[in-house]
Amino acid sequence: MKTFLLACLLLTSLVQAQLPDPTLILDKEIVAAFQSLPVQEGGRIKPLDTYARFLLLRMHGKQSIAVDHALLPEVKKLKATEWLLISWFRPDIARDLPLFVVDNSQAVGEIGVDPKGLRDRYSWNEIVKGKEELVKRAQAYGEIEQDQLTGVQRNVIDLARNFFDFDAVSDFMTAARTDWNKEVSAILPTELAKGITGGGNITVWELAIKLGDLIRDQSKMEALGEEARGKLLELFINTTLRPGKTLAFIPPDDTKNDTWLQVEQTVTSLMREGKIPEGELRISKAKDALYPASLKADTFKTAVNTFVGDVRHVAEKRGELKHVDREVTYHRQDYFTYALVWYMLGFLVALIGLVAPQSSLAKWAGRVAWVSLVLAVGYNIWGITQRCIINERPPIATLYETIIFITACIAVVGLFVEKFTRQGVGLVVAGFVGALGMFMANRFMALDARDTMPTLEAVLITNFWLATHVTCINIGYAGAMLGSFVSMVYVIYRLFVRGEKVVEFRRLLTRITYGIVCFGVLFALVGTVLGGIWANDSWGRFWGWDPKENGALMIVLMGLIILHARMGGYIREIGMHALSLLLGAITLFSWFGVNQLSIGLHSYGFTAGISMALNTGYSIKGIFILACLWFWWQERSVKKLAA
Repeated sequence: MKTFLLACLLLTSLVQAQLPDPTLILDKEIVAAFQSLPVQEGGRIKPLDTYARFLLLRMHGKQSIAVDHALLPEVKKLKATEWLLISWFRPDIARDLPLFVVDNSQAVGEIGVDPKGLRDRYSWNEIVKGKEELVKRAQAYGEIEQDQLTGVQRNVIDLARNFFDFDAVSDFMTAARTDWNKEVSAILPTELAKGITGGGNITVWELAIKLGDLIRDQSKMEALGEEARGKLLELFINTTLRPGKTLAFIPPDDTKNDTWLQVEQTVTSLMREGKIPEGELRISKAKDALYPASLKADTFKTAVNTFVGDVRHVAEKRGELKHVDREVTYHRQDYFTYALVWYMLGFLVALIGLVAPQSSLAKWAGRVAWVSLVLAVGYNIWGITQRCIINERPPIATLYETIIFITACIAVVGLFVEKFTRQGVGLVVAGFVGALGMFMANRFMALDARDTMPTLEAVLITNFWLATHVTCINIGYAGAMLGSFVSMVYVIYRLFVRGEKVVEFRRLLTRITYGIVCFGVLFALVGTVLGGIWANDSWGRFWGWDPKENGALMIVLMGLIILHARMGGYIREIGMHALSLLLGAITLFSWFGVNQLSIGLHSYGFTAGISMALNTGYSIKGIFILACLWFWWQERSVKKLAA
């Protein structure tokens, strides 16, 4: 019995010896090298770090994953690139990690997997038990119209997509760790197998040439037999071609070709033509050389640096490396999270000062809030600046970018308001809206789960219009939203604050709101006109009653109504704030609502799942408008009694 146990332990140690040490895979130098590896996705050259972040975000809902695994006893959390490397080199570990986020446990119940919490995460090994049913359900639900799908059905479709995408990712190194001589010999008769493998070790690249020769020679293919031929091709597809589609990291030797290559493409070309350009083959082989090198600590770093350095060198010669390292730093520094923290701190401290005005505490709170909010705005603007440099374009082209830009605009205007009024309102509003905006940006990114710096649509490529029309219209959005937030402060003060100076303070809030609305309407009007000129240049018509165009027009018209009604004496204090709140609701619709209609030429940013947030925003604005109507009714009743 003891002999048997010792034999088992020896066998286990031998098996483990053929697997890379996970601590070596997670070495800081190796992770840093892979983070800076340039790859192409969605037509854009980006670092592997960015690819890993958004892949993990889509599957897991976060850009890091918690770890509780016996083979990683010292590791509590894996960052995105670390998780990707573990998935490549130690899929046995990665498949144990709770990766797939499922919002409704009924989705896993439908495929025969025991559900955990209502919203929980499941490992590959847990989901694989229901793989066949998952495929059937996903195929059936995929035939249903998108707007007819239930939440559970969407969960099943998303789970299937994530499951098979991870399946391919975790097989990325399969070709490199496959004993092709053994596998081919298990499928073909001995003589035929020797004719392909030579009876010894053979690489996937040598096998690809042999298979290409076989495919071109029909008589040899027929001699293999239908069953053996099918098994051989299935083996090659599952170990090489399918996993080889996950990542484009091979710069083509042809400098005129802007499309980077995947392993699947280089292998297919080798099978078809018998040879491929030297540089493409060298990088393809270097990728496969990483796995055997990972089995030895003294060879792995050299192999990684050689592979990554070769790809970077070729990319640099092609002029495609210049912003890769900057993007790695951008994600590592996480400017917008720091901005969120400082905005929140500034808001809380400013709120303390506003609650206890005319005191020494208020003075100190104001100073601390100023410092905190200036830091927050600095992080916000610096993050936007880094994105502009990386993208080589003005700051706004996606819905995500509108959030971070409008947040910065509102915070800056709020600080200017505070500079001239010195009442603490500007600080409170800037801090609150800044924190809310950064939180919205994070949630939107998690919900969308796509790279926030995508390649632009053809109509958006003209940087002049991005820098004029788009920027102006978003500053207009910022003005309208800021005015509505100041009006919300007015309502709160009127409801809860009493005292001799309250009336004077409310008048100040009204003047601030009026000035901000003027500011917002000016930019909205200019931006709308410039948008018409751009539309005429791009689509051949100045105006087409597109939903986005209509939303911009509604903002301008509502703003003009407010200004004329105020100047004509039709509205005073309460009316000003009621209409400002209505303008805020219209702006929300123009900003996000029209993108949910799925119609129109401004077809960007269609993101499912924000309807509830939008309806919440409309409801809050509506409640505050009703409060204004209540104030108006009270004043009217008092006047009647006085008469």
